[in-house]
Amino acid sequence: MITKKILQIFNFFIMFSFLTISSIFAHEGVKNVVKERMDKFKMSKSMMQQINTNIRDKDFKNIEKASQNLLIWSKEMSNYFPEGSDIPPSEASKNIWLDPDGFSKAIQNFEQASLNLVNQSQLKNLDGTIESFKNLANTCKSCHQKFRN
Repeated sequence: MITKKILQIFNFFIMFSFLTISSIFAHEGVKNVVKERMDKFKMSKSMMQQINTNIRDKDFKNIEKASQNLLIWSKEMSNYFPEGSDIPPSEASKNIWLDPDGFSKAIQNFEQASLNLVNQSQLKNLDGTIESFKNLANTCKSCHQKFRN
């Protein structure tokens, strides 16, 4: 009887330890995705600034290169928003998970605007490039208003 009690207590501590350790690792995983996401958005901001400078210089080759990077980011962006990844220092709003269709649409808008910018820069169409860049910037602003704290 005493051995059975000892085994129950021992099992309890093993289960408690396992749950504690697994939650720590899960939390670390969330922290990692938040850090990676923040790094990707910093890169995105840098690309936007670079494109702005490249437009002034009429450097269509670098506009295309930067907008290609943004297009790639648009296709992987949703992978960086797993449920529960709104922990600090994240600025992600809970609206991302409360309105997944709206968030998905915002990402699609960013993807389409990035593709338009790639196309206009390939055509070396300055007016079209400027207009596409403005549209792309507006997709960022619109998404941040709805889905960023």
